[in-house]
Amino acid sequence: MVKPKSRRAWAMGVILALAGVTACAGGETVRAPKQGEVAEIRRPAEEGAAGMREFSAAAAPLPSCFRGVRGAAAYHLPGSSGDGRLVTLGSGPRGVAFAPISWGDACEWAAEAKRLAAAGYRVATFDWGTDRRRTVTDATRLLRSRGAERVAWVGGCMGGTLMLGMLTGRTGGADGTDRPAGVAGISPLASLGGYASGEGTSYDGELLLLGTVDDPLADEDRLRQVAKGFPEAKVKVLPGTLHAAEIFAGPHGDTARRTLDGFLDRTFAREGS
Repeated sequence: MVKPKSRRAWAMGVILALAGVTACAGGETVRAPKQGEVAEIRRPAEEGAAGMREFSAAAAPLPSCFRGVRGAAAYHLPGSSGDGRLVTLGSGPRGVAFAPISWGDACEWAAEAKRLAAAGYRVATFDWGTDRRRTVTDATRLLRSRGAERVAWVGGCMGGTLMLGMLTGRTGGADGTDRPAGVAGISPLASLGGYASGEGTSYDGELLLLGTVDDPLADEDRLRQVAKGFPEAKVKVLPGTLHAAEIFAGPHGDTARRTLDGFLDRTFAREGS
């Protein structure tokens, strides 16, 4: 029998979770591709592989969160009508593309982007364009056009869900140019991901799933559910309720950063970068 006080707390948790799903996912259902949709995801990857280092985009105003950062530059998404923006900073052959939550923007991961750029990574972050899968691909291509030999993907909430979902339809070319070197899902959504057990087993890159134990949107049980689709993923659950990039600014931020750094070390050691 649930006591009235406990019932109210439970109901509030459900309301917060539902509201958070809407905010994080923007009302868009993100799922693994059906059989007929695999070509839709694979085709842009294959077309981009041959000319991966060719990338042109018009300059865009730098977001305020990156102003004053040496070497930071912003670009409009190719083919967009101003609905998206890519930001790059840092240098070197190791690339990291950060994806925000559904309603997030290029500033969401600014603190981590600056930290990794200072540590020798070439980093990209972005506002979402109309085609979200293409936004991730464009960020990857931009990093490679600037000199990144391999690129890891790091996404929060819907961003991580989308990135993980993109793996299930990717086979990888002989030179690996059409896939990421590693993927870190930070508070990915099991309820919107549609991951089937073992679905990510064909992906041979490094995988990380990071979240907090009582996150209303992606608690430990949901994180373990996502992990069933990616059996090789390393799972790290931290105390608290914080979600996606918030985790890195919270009381366990140092642990989150060490976990992310370990993932990146393993990713680029495996790739020989």
